[in-house]
Order: sequence, then structure tokens, then C-alpha cells
Amino acid sequence: MKRRYSITALCGMGLGTSSIARMAIMDYLKKRDIDASVTVADIGSVKGINSDVILTTKSMGSHIPSDIAEKSAVLLVTNLIKRDEIEAKLDEFFSTQNAD
Repeated sequence: MKRRYSITALCGMGLGTSSIARMAIMDYLKKRDIDASVTVADIGSVKGINSDVILTTKSMGSHIPSDIAEKSAVLLVTNLIKRDEIEAKLDEFFSTQNAD
């Protein structure tokens, strides 16, 4: 049975930028037949995030509490709307997973 991952796109307000990133993540997952739920969140709700992966910008990464970063893979990009950068980070993450 395939593992189902949870991924959160995290930005400052949890609206536009993370929603664009969410679409790029969903396209990536579909192309690679990876089962995952993808949500968006704002930096104010970071303490409540319970995801396998948090994708955010390098500038937002410093705002993620250490207890959250210890239980989630934090993938840092320079820009949440650059699909190639998002895909490269997801490739790095999924290459380390024992997905079916």
C-alpha cells in the first residue's frame, strides 16, 4: 500500500502565494503518481501544522518553531511561485523516501 503524505505550503498570509504553490505541488504529485494531501497555511498558524512536509521560503523558514521542524521536513525555496524550484525540492525529498 502506498504511503499518503501530507504537505503544507506556508506563506505570510496563507492566501495567494501559498495557493499558487499548492497548485504546483498538486501538479507535481499527479505527474509522479504520489498520494498526498496538500494544504495552505499562514505563518500565524505554523504552531498547529502537522504535516510530513512544509514548503516555504527561506525568509519564512526561520519562523518555524524547532518542535515543528523536528517532526516535518522543511523544504526552503527562494520563491513559492517558481515551479522548477518547488519541483527540485520535492524531488530531493521524495528521492529519500521509500515510496511504493
